[in-house]
Amino acid sequence: MKKNAFLESADRVEDFVVNIRRKLHKYPELDFSLPKTTEIICDTLDQLKINYKKNIGKSGIVAEIEGKNKDITLAFRADMDALPILEETECDFKSEHRGKMHACGHDAHMSVLLGVAKVISENIKELPCNVKLIFQPAEETTGGALPMIKEGVLENVDGIFGLHVDPSISAGKIGIKYGPMNAASTRIKIRIKGKSCHGAYPSTGVDSIVVAAQVITALQTIVSRSIDSRESLVLSFGKIIGGETENVITGDVLLEGVIRTLSNKLRDSVKPKIKNMVTLICEGMGAVGEVEYIDSYMALINNDKFVDIVKKSGENVLESKNVKEKKIPEMVVEDFAYYLDKVPGAFFNLGVGMRTKENKPLHNGSFSIDEKSLAIGVKVQVMNLLNAYEYLNKNNDN
Repeated sequence: MKKNAFLESADRVEDFVVNIRRKLHKYPELDFSLPKTTEIICDTLDQLKINYKKNIGKSGIVAEIEGKNKDITLAFRADMDALPILEETECDFKSEHRGKMHACGHDAHMSVLLGVAKVISENIKELPCNVKLIFQPAEETTGGALPMIKEGVLENVDGIFGLHVDPSISAGKIGIKYGPMNAASTRIKIRIKGKSCHGAYPSTGVDSIVVAAQVITALQTIVSRSIDSRESLVLSFGKIIGGETENVITGDVLLEGVIRTLSNKLRDSVKPKIKNMVTLICEGMGAVGEVEYIDSYMALINNDKFVDIVKKSGENVLESKNVKEKKIPEMVVEDFAYYLDKVPGAFFNLGVGMRTKENKPLHNGSFSIDEKSLAIGVKVQVMNLLNAYEYLNKNNDN
């Protein structure tokens, strides 16, 4: 395996990935409806003479490339969807779909993966193993990972890598995290049924707003007193619906919130505690409480051996000081978790922060990146391919 040939190709990829990123950035699309995005990806893969399948998991794309060793397959994933955000930058390639923007960097993710495809296409005879390039829809919404997994994208896959841009890390650096990296989340709906009455005579009814206040306050004691203090749990209510006018005691109140944990086991164990507390408080105050859970993404937990591979790859193409180990996980969610639930792998952060201007956060209308980071992402992922193959091949021999 000629690593230098792969790296030499990666050194020439910068203009290619920048141009692709700008093209994708102009046409942001949402959820599973990605006609222009998939057109750009497919046209690029056609130019690179890489075979692929479309409409996987509704609108996903999977390129499968055969390598020398047919017994090992490595996968790489990029998400494709954008956000319903009005772009406020003034770049030449600003979004042409008003009210939609690649404000989470998925245009960069796709560009990096297409850069990897280009490097592979130029070194196809030296490709050490099979490779799958997964372009996934709907990461920002209902989750496009599961539909693609159900259609077999992980069949025969021995390891998988993914990345996410991070404007808090300067371009030229990467961030790694061992173990839990992103939270699991569950939407929660609590319906409190009291009894409406005149506001002047509250004793003739059951004030569901007062009951709701007690429920919200009491539930925070689950976080502070019922959960091991060494574990992470966030219970937030962002929506309360109830009442018609100021002088009427309302009969019904709806609370909506989100539970976030860094453990799928903890998420499941806390549900009966919440339901029991809601039921008993409501009963004690003369109301009826109903709890509904809607599970969203599971916790993203990296495989430590594959994080070691990313660390080694980062040190191969960057100086060791530019590989930053994150100690604290994020409480936001990421549906790459579903891939890691099925096969070993690692998710890491690609630094895109600009040194010359203020860096806006993700999901912001003024979010932008240092485009030099794109070629760095390609190099790290190419090294992940080569280093992961060596690791898996050695283990298979043993």
